[in-house]
Amino acid sequence: MERTQRQANEVPASIERLAAAANAASVPLLSHDDTSPQQRGWFRSLGCRLAEFPTTVETAEDAASQGDDIVLGAPNVVRGGSHTGWIDATEMIRRGLCSVLASDYYYPAPLLAAFALAARGVVPLEQAWMLVSQTPANAVRLADRGEIALGRRADLVIIDPSTPEQPRVVATIVAGRVVHLAQADIIIASRSALGAAATAD
Repeated sequence: MERTQRQANEVPASIERLAAAANAASVPLLSHDDTSPQQRGWFRSLGCRLAEFPTTVETAEDAASQGDDIVLGAPNVVRGGSHTGWIDATEMIRRGLCSVLASDYYYPAPLLAAFALAARGVVPLEQAWMLVSQTPANAVRLADRGEIALGRRADLVIIDPSTPEQPRVVATIVAGRVVHLAQADIIIASRSALGAAATAD
């Protein structure tokens, strides 16, 4: 630990080398826990355009003003606040200072957060869902996914929203193939509806 501490002055140069390598390989960069607009500006100067979990409102505002994507934790939304005392993700979303919700330490959180945001009247479900689908894909340059559109991967999640505070995934489709199925009649009904729509067209 003492040896690591003595190398602290080498960290900025190491980050710069890693950033240069990532940029050369077209790999998106995320900074983590930015504490100030100045720190966010330094990361931005290295080509890092995703601010993951900025710790202050001012830092998030700086990121947004420069067109950086802002990543916050979906568990923060689900819990109603940060477990470490940082900024409130729900309030940031309300203010337009969040473009991506990450699962962070609880993988079911994106699904729960999207429905919670809609149920609480923060944003409509369509806008909330973009925070866990389209905008994350765009932020990391995955142009083949993130929305339902011609030529995309056909990654779909079928959800039972009858209990809004506990939405339930009943089927998952990856690249057009069913990989999870908890309720077969949902898939049958969906296929029937799609077939009817195709016939009507």
